[in-house]
Amino acid sequence: MSCSAGFDYTVKYSRRRSLCVGIADDNSLVVRCPYGTPRSEIERFLEAKRGWIVSNMSKNDAVMAEFSEIVAYKKVLVGGEAYVLTLGGADMIADGRVCAKSFASLKRLIVGKCGEAFLSDFSVLAAEKGFHFSSVAFRSYSGRWGCCDGRGCITFNYKLLMLPERLRRLVMLHELCHTVVHDHSPAFRALLASVCPQRRSLERELKKYAFVARLYRTSKNA
Repeated sequence: MSCSAGFDYTVKYSRRRSLCVGIADDNSLVVRCPYGTPRSEIERFLEAKRGWIVSNMSKNDAVMAEFSEIVAYKKVLVGGEAYVLTLGGADMIADGRVCAKSFASLKRLIVGKCGEAFLSDFSVLAAEKGFHFSSVAFRSYSGRWGCCDGRGCITFNYKLLMLPERLRRLVMLHELCHTVVHDHSPAFRALLASVCPQRRSLERELKKYAFVARLYRTSKNA
């Protein structure tokens, strides 16, 4: 749907009380609003948010330009470093190159190269900060970096292994804090700030890599 403000957008109605707009890394807009909200009100809302929308679209464009070879699957990040990526060849990681038969193979390669060290660092960090978890594993998510259930079982998106160490540590601490506080309330944010004083700047940096979590999709996540 297009609006007079010049934006294409999708509308999702729910029982929420107010309007909000989200921008994906491909600059698609989703407006969430209460049932029955007229289009005229949605367009006034988007016009009022024009400055914010344009600013964030520009940031997305800059990120896509910076990581154009990653998005085009010409390169892949490994621990924050860009490796040349070849799809369809024999599985291997060596000399700054990654060869993978498929995206499923890519997951096995990345976890095989970086997973053990990550899990070791995670266990050390949990003990150091006084957190307790039940289990930890990797899987392929398409829009999140990690998950912690009510039993303290933590699952990380394997694509987190592609990011710089400082951002991996932020996500580790984020999920460990969920073993204590199971939502994103002020209590959770205060706990995370106490164990990660740089969380705000790191969270801003992590947003830059949000597109990575949506890459390398396979027919099923495992």
